[in-house]
Amino acid sequence: MSNLEDSIVLITSASDNSRKADVIGTGFAFYREDNYTYLLTCAHVVENVGGKENVLANNIPVEVLAIGDIQGFDLAVLRVKNLNVPLFQLISLSEAKNRKFRTAGHYLYGEEKKILLETVDGTFGKKRFARQNNERVAVWNLLVDESDRLRRGYSGAPVVDLETGGVLGVATNMENDGAKGLAISVEALKKIWPQMPPIISYFYLEKFDVITVNKKGEEIERRFHEAVFFTEDLGNGVVLEMVAIPGGTFLMGSPGNEEGRGDSESPQHQVTLQPFYMSKYPITQGQYQAIMGKNPSSFKGGNRPVECVSWYDAVEFCQELSQKTGKNYKLPSESQWEYACRAGTTTPFYFGETITSELVNYNGNYTYGNAPKGKFREETTDVGIFPPNAFGLYDMHGNV
Repeated sequence: MSNLEDSIVLITSASDNSRKADVIGTGFAFYREDNYTYLLTCAHVVENVGGKENVLANNIPVEVLAIGDIQGFDLAVLRVKNLNVPLFQLISLSEAKNRKFRTAGHYLYGEEKKILLETVDGTFGKKRFARQNNERVAVWNLLVDESDRLRRGYSGAPVVDLETGGVLGVATNMENDGAKGLAISVEALKKIWPQMPPIISYFYLEKFDVITVNKKGEEIERRFHEAVFFTEDLGNGVVLEMVAIPGGTFLMGSPGNEEGRGDSESPQHQVTLQPFYMSKYPITQGQYQAIMGKNPSSFKGGNRPVECVSWYDAVEFCQELSQKTGKNYKLPSESQWEYACRAGTTTPFYFGETITSELVNYNGNYTYGNAPKGKFREETTDVGIFPPNAFGLYDMHGNV
């Protein structure tokens, strides 16, 4: 993560107690609202600098909004005005052992006690659990690379999963002279801060298989993939899952010799896109009902895709969703949709040279390439029952 050091906040004491002058800690920003930036650090850092009324972040007084138990969920949520640092995205993983991490923290150096900032790399080790009020959250062992070590002052530092770029945990303890440490999962945040705004979301990691078929529709390869996503709570148990689509360059359109192509698919040309997010599934009837208060679909089912909606209806849905969540939702552009559908492939379908009714819900009486005839279900199906593409998106072919 190139800007890791730019995102780190120094926690110090405003107390005139001389013993607090040498106490420092680390924090990082994860949310911003108007002129306020929200930070995470450790509960014991707040205590060590002299309590809630004495906490400074980059020498700016802060408000402590929530604080956990030092022996339990050792986290604290701070709010500070006019602090402009890059935000981290939080991520929750059920398992992280052997994944690589990077963190950065402050420490005092030499007799002059200069405050330095340094990055540390390592590997996540065994998962343990911290408990507080009959609840528990994961705590990860940190196995620091041989050339690095954690130091006093790193408490509160963000522990970044290098593969996803998200903060998996917050550094709380060190041992073996900094060769090892502990990081509490960011899942503890919502445990200590029940008033956490719904707009603050965690990223999650999903693992899945991606299937490739030949011209006959026979499976010839199965690959393991991962996708990062976050969820929006739409109320009444309905959620919307949004998948992170990486930026990149692709060849838009289709070659002149591709079966079934249209003239509008020419000429092929390169398009470069920035990262964005796309719903994991087509919008379901349950999601549409939760936002619009109605369900115009013919084939009823809460987990089936919504249909019988116009482009204008879809635009209005995005506007209402944006208003509810505080985020900017809109329909994907043509290039975004094709890039997301292809997911790195150049074949007619993201499954390969053809599709079958075992992979897609469509009229299997009509074949493509050398694939055999298949089923014609004559109705929509629940989203997500067919295999995804390499980005972790479902039903980009077929259904509706």
